[in-house]
Amino acid sequence: MVKRYTEPVDVLFVNPPSPDKFIYIRDINRHGRSSWERMIWPQTNMAILAAVAENVGLSVEIVDCIGQGISWPEYEAILAGCRPRFCFSNLISATYGNDVAALRRAKEISGAITVGMGPHITDSPELSLAESEGLDFVIRHEAEDSLAELLTVLDSSPEIDIERLHSVAGIAFVPGRLVTGQPMTPAVTAKRPFIADMDNLPRARHDLLPLQRYWAPFLGNYTFIETSRGCPYRCTFCRQGIMYQWKYRTRSGKSLAEEALHLHSLGVANVLFHADTFTAGDKMVHDLCDELIAAGSPVRWACNTHARPLEGKPDLIRKMKKAGCWMMAIGIESGDNQILKNIKKSTTTALVEEVVRDIDAAGIEVWGYFVIGFPGETHETIDKTIRFANSLPLAIAKFDIGAPYPGTEFHRYVTDNNYLTIGSYEDFDQNASAVVDYPDLSAEEIKAGAKRATRRFYLRPRILWRLFREGLNPRAAKSIALIIRDQLQLMSEKKNHKRASEVESLACASGR
Repeated sequence: MVKRYTEPVDVLFVNPPSPDKFIYIRDINRHGRSSWERMIWPQTNMAILAAVAENVGLSVEIVDCIGQGISWPEYEAILAGCRPRFCFSNLISATYGNDVAALRRAKEISGAITVGMGPHITDSPELSLAESEGLDFVIRHEAEDSLAELLTVLDSSPEIDIERLHSVAGIAFVPGRLVTGQPMTPAVTAKRPFIADMDNLPRARHDLLPLQRYWAPFLGNYTFIETSRGCPYRCTFCRQGIMYQWKYRTRSGKSLAEEALHLHSLGVANVLFHADTFTAGDKMVHDLCDELIAAGSPVRWACNTHARPLEGKPDLIRKMKKAGCWMMAIGIESGDNQILKNIKKSTTTALVEEVVRDIDAAGIEVWGYFVIGFPGETHETIDKTIRFANSLPLAIAKFDIGAPYPGTEFHRYVTDNNYLTIGSYEDFDQNASAVVDYPDLSAEEIKAGAKRATRRFYLRPRILWRLFREGLNPRAAKSIALIIRDQLQLMSEKKNHKRASEVESLACASGR
C-alpha cells in the first residue's frame, strides 16, 4: 500500500485518516458525517481535481485514507515517501481538527503548500485561516478553475508572488504566512464565476482511486459519477447553497452515459449518479436513458431524487428502469407537512407517497432519508414520521439527527433563537450528535427519536427478512454486525472525536 506512493509527486490529493477508526463521509459539497452504515464514500470530485492539476502540467496522486484504511503512521510514511510540493484536502466539520492536522503534517514532513476546500471553510474563510496554522489556502465555492490558476501561479516561479495571488479569484490566504514581512491579515479575493458548461470538466481520474474499496451494504461495489451541481430547491438545511449558491447546472446525458460505460469497462459493478437532485433536469435524464438503452443497458445504476420533479411522471420512471436504474434514494425528511414547509422542502407527504409508490411500481428500489429535529419537531411529529416511513414501500430507511451545519439557513435559525448547544466543530455530525435544544424538545429527545425511528423501521418482519438474506453474503454479514456496533457507539455518549493515542499530539492544528 505505501509502496505505491514512494515516487515524488507535485500534487497530493488527500482524504485524511480517520480520527477515531470510524468511517467518515467527506465530500466537496458536504460538511460530512460519520458513517454508521459503513458506506465508503468515493472521492470522485478529488479525481476530477486531479485531472485539472494534471492538465496544467503537474504530476498527481490521490491518497484515500478512509477508502484504503490508511492509518496516521501510514499516512505520514506516504508524505515522507512522495514528498508532495502541494497537498490538497477537503475539510469537513465533523473531523475539522483532524483534517487540518493532516495538512499541517504535510507541511512539516514534506514542506508542502497546503490547500483546503469545502462548505465549512467556504462559509468562513478568514476564521478558518486564523485558527488553522496548517492551512495555506482556502478555495471558496467551486474549485476547478481556481485550483488550476492557483497551481499555475505557484508553479511558475520559485518565489511566491503575493501580488499575482491577489488576482486569483475564488481563494483566501494569509500573505504573511507565505512571505516574510507581508500582512498577517487574511486576504479574500474576488468571487469566481461558476462553471457554465459542466461538460467542459475533464473526466475524473477514476484510475487513481481505490475503486475496489468503495462498497456499501445492499449497494455492493460502486463509485460516483458527478452529474450536476446546485439545486432548484432551497431546503434550509442543505449545504449546496453554500458551495454553489443554488446555481443549478448539469452535464449532458451523453457525457454521463460515456463515463458510465467507461466505468463499466473498468469492472465497476454499480454506478451512483452523484447530484444534489439527479432528476431535476428532465432532458438530461431522458438523454442519459436513451444512450444507455441504445448500448443495451449494461450499467447497473442508482441515483437520488426529490419528489417534486417526478410528480406525475411514471413513464420517465419506467424508462429509467429500462435503462438500468435499480434504486432511487429520496429525501423525504419528515412525515409532517408543517415541518416540510418550515424547511422549504417544496413537497408534501401526499406527493412523496405518490412518487414513492410510482418508483416502487416500476420495480425500482426506494431508499428513504429522514431527519429528526428540524424546526417545529415535537414528540407527536416524530411519531408521525415513524408511521409515515413504515407505511411506504421503502427497502431502506435512514433517520438522521437534524444538524444545523454552519452557513445554512437552519444554522442561522437555531443560532438566532439560542437553540444551538455545541462544544466544537466536531459536534456537527448528523449521525452522532444532537446539538439543538428546542424549548419543548431537547437534544437528547431528538437523539432518542432518531434511535426509536430506526428500531421501529428495521424490527419488522419484511425488513428483518431482507437483512437475513443480505447476511447470507459473508462480507455483508460482517458489515451488518459492524453497523450495529457502530450505531450503538455513535448514538451513545461514548463517541470520542479524538484519534488513537499514538497520534493525539496532532489533535488540532488550531490548538482548540
